[in-house]
Amino acid sequence: MKSPRYIIALIALAISALMFSNACSNNVKDAAPVEFPAVKVPAYINDNALAASYMVENYWNGFFKIENPSKEPSSAVHGVDSVSFENAFGMYAQLLAMTDRGKGEKSLRKLFGNLDTLALKGERKPLLRVMSLMEHYFYNPISPVLDEEIYLAALNCIMASASLSDLDKMQYDYQHRICSMNRVGTPAADFTFRELLASGNFRERNLYNIKGEYTLLFFNNPDCSSCVEILRTIKDSPLEELVGKGELQVLAMYIDEDLEAWKRNREKYSKGWIYAYDPQLVLRDNGIYGLRAIPSLYLLDKEKRVLLKDAPVEKVIAYLMRR
Repeated sequence: MKSPRYIIALIALAISALMFSNACSNNVKDAAPVEFPAVKVPAYINDNALAASYMVENYWNGFFKIENPSKEPSSAVHGVDSVSFENAFGMYAQLLAMTDRGKGEKSLRKLFGNLDTLALKGERKPLLRVMSLMEHYFYNPISPVLDEEIYLAALNCIMASASLSDLDKMQYDYQHRICSMNRVGTPAADFTFRELLASGNFRERNLYNIKGEYTLLFFNNPDCSSCVEILRTIKDSPLEELVGKGELQVLAMYIDEDLEAWKRNREKYSKGWIYAYDPQLVLRDNGIYGLRAIPSLYLLDKEKRVLLKDAPVEKVIAYLMRR
């Protein structure tokens, strides 16, 4: 078994991939840079899962100078170098993704509770930095650790923050509504679509009359390069075999208005897929699906419960291959 130190080293190496922009950087000019106070895993913990859980639980103690967890933080560490802070947050993001969801949410409540306390005392900057980084890592569609469930837990904390005004919370209230749509484990919202048949005619259907053990919703656009990459990946994967057996139904769903361009692209898609468009444009308007970027993949089970939401294609393939 790899040691906790090995796991931590791997996470640190992954930070470079996570730092996909320089958002939220604030260079400290009036004080010498201070390294983010790293949490140390006790020597007696030699299990990877326990090590990750311990780190998530205690990750911010040094930053808040918490000597007694039962007491309020006296102050945040001032002058932490912005690069050090963002690298540390990147590691925290990875740990949240590795940790049991309940423990992760408990860590977030503890983090935001301390941040809110500091903000009420006049130290508002740490709260705003963490809010921005949470959005950057867990809500940005191009983030490698995109996870709306984690971000929804963070949003619940943001909306409960006493130090933030209603105006401060306005954009987060909208994001909360988007993240609350079609959550993993809940029934997917039904919608009507028009399917283009081989004859050139159309057939009107709805999501819930698609029969199959699994349904993959592939929201796409004709001229989207990322859509082409996902299309190629799926066609070259074992998923095509599942389509051939009738176990997997793929609904290639166009949500815009240029139907001529959409029709011309039919031949690029597998004949066994359902090739359709949204005649009422309800999907584009985000009334029932919070589609913040195209392409987007949703995997549903036989009862149309959401198994994966806005997931990378590799994650969809891995899920179906180990079922």
